[in-house]
Amino acid sequence: MKLLSTITSALFLIVLFVLQAAAQEIVVPLTHNPAYDSPDVKPFKSKTQRASLPFIDDFSYQGPYPDASLWQDNKAYINNTMSASPLTRGVATLDGLNQYGRPYFAQPYNSGLADSLTSVPIDLSSYTNLDSIYLSFFYQPQGLGFAPESGDSLFLYFKNNLNQWVRMWQVRGTPLQGFKIVVLPVMDAQYLHSGFQFRFVNIASLNINDDVWNLDYVKMAVKRTETDTVMKDVAFSVEPSSILKNYSSMPYRHFIANQSNELSSSQAVFINNLDGTPHAVIPALTAKEFISSSAINTQTLPSVTIAAKSYMQQTFMSYPINYVAPTNTSKVVLRNTYYYPPVSPTDRKANDTIVKDAVFDNYFAYDDGSAEKSYFLLPAINYPSKTALQFKLNEADTLRGLMVHFGAQVPAALGKYFSIVLYKSLGSNGIPDSIIAQEDLLRVQYEPSYNGFSSYAFSSPTMLDSGTYYIGITQPANFGSDSIYYGLDVNTNTSLQHLAYNVDGTWFSSTISGSVMMRPIVGQHVIPTAVSPPVKIETADLQLFPNPVQDLMYVTSSESYTSCRIYSINGELLRKAAITNHSIDLHLLNPGTYILTFTDAKGTTISKKINKY
Repeated sequence: MKLLSTITSALFLIVLFVLQAAAQEIVVPLTHNPAYDSPDVKPFKSKTQRASLPFIDDFSYQGPYPDASLWQDNKAYINNTMSASPLTRGVATLDGLNQYGRPYFAQPYNSGLADSLTSVPIDLSSYTNLDSIYLSFFYQPQGLGFAPESGDSLFLYFKNNLNQWVRMWQVRGTPLQGFKIVVLPVMDAQYLHSGFQFRFVNIASLNINDDVWNLDYVKMAVKRTETDTVMKDVAFSVEPSSILKNYSSMPYRHFIANQSNELSSSQAVFINNLDGTPHAVIPALTAKEFISSSAINTQTLPSVTIAAKSYMQQTFMSYPINYVAPTNTSKVVLRNTYYYPPVSPTDRKANDTIVKDAVFDNYFAYDDGSAEKSYFLLPAINYPSKTALQFKLNEADTLRGLMVHFGAQVPAALGKYFSIVLYKSLGSNGIPDSIIAQEDLLRVQYEPSYNGFSSYAFSSPTMLDSGTYYIGITQPANFGSDSIYYGLDVNTNTSLQHLAYNVDGTWFSSTISGSVMMRPIVGQHVIPTAVSPPVKIETADLQLFPNPVQDLMYVTSSESYTSCRIYSINGELLRKAAITNHSIDLHLLNPGTYILTFTDAKGTTISKKINKY
């Protein structure tokens, strides 16, 4: 099966390449999930206690890890971006990336057992088959990722009283389908013991987030039947729409300068009734500026009845935003919290509230910050590869640079050269491009601490009048097949309207569904990712111990450090780590050798080599 799956994966990539090469825009699976890289992500530590019935998880919480009180392992990716029409907000995604968001194997075309989602032990020793215990769950192949092939199956195992894992159910991969429910009995005597567990496992390509499966609303309870497909719950499902019409994020001063054109007319929320009876809900909204806690708006919609096993869209009308920012360049976060009172005693409160932030900072963004796929260009011989993203200034401003989410690739693009180009207009019909500024000899960097975005600055900031401009990346001609990968957000769809590409001397409008993750930076001075501060020679002043280290490393120094950067031995930036109480938590690192770099208040750095076991 492994050989067949390997051949199938290879053929899939070849067919994908042939079909897309004519269009020159290529979309491929991710080889790295940056959601795990943020320093805000806490290490996963499963609880030691046993769970009890009813066991319910609809994954309506902040990921990327599963709820440690319910699940024993951390390989499933909890998110609200990889599924199509989920039952409730949040799903568990199984693919070919591990618990660090990285490939299980770096070599292409390897396939085998990949992610797992294993329950903590559940004490069933006091139950009998008369209690009629059933386990149900919903599954979906592909979602918003890439479909699992027929050999890339999803399995479910039960752990019996002999400590053996017994396969109870499986399904082969297919193209995208809606969520389907599976209901299985847990009544055989071999499963009614104090350490019962169940486990989902998938077979996938082990070097990319290909072969995607999504799981939603896992429930195990007594007094059920095989026809019990009713979840007595009403829940929010997909993300609410944005309060912004043209962007997902923009500078607040540009928003205020033309609020009537930048504000969307309404925001839509989607509420799903999973119960077998109708329910009346009263949707409500509170809006505030999150940083200052300033109240902005409140709304309550009339009561509406949602039919059994159906969903309904509710619309909140946009409201005027009169908040005055502290300064012209202040960051502003407008937080919309949508909610409704619980509709019944069994209604799960966690999915009765959903939050949507509109961030106003020093950049323009079309993407939502999450990459589900990678995008790259296939140029003609002797031609450079160019992208150009359209954006509009509502008032005069200073263009500082570009934020880019580079997609990980094998071999790594780290250090590849490119240029950032700012255009007033793109050439056509023999008229050349109107180039305002260009910054050359920039190199690909990966910045895990800011949702995977790296910042690049122009040497000389450019003052621009209000109006429409284009900014993008040019990769030199004849660089081989190693194009630079960009993150592609598939939950928004703006590349069709705002992205252009050029691979043979002519500009074309993008035909890719999604948003390529590039963000022009304006306003105040920025510190680019690619700038390396002066390196301070290692001295005895900074000491790390123990070394080798297992989990917690301690830092002693006369300087005050609050964070450090962790690099692989090959120089790849892996993540930023916080220094708390003079210690660094290295729990998430795989065993190996790493370089830790510390930067003091003067901008000088000191680097130390460590070994993790």
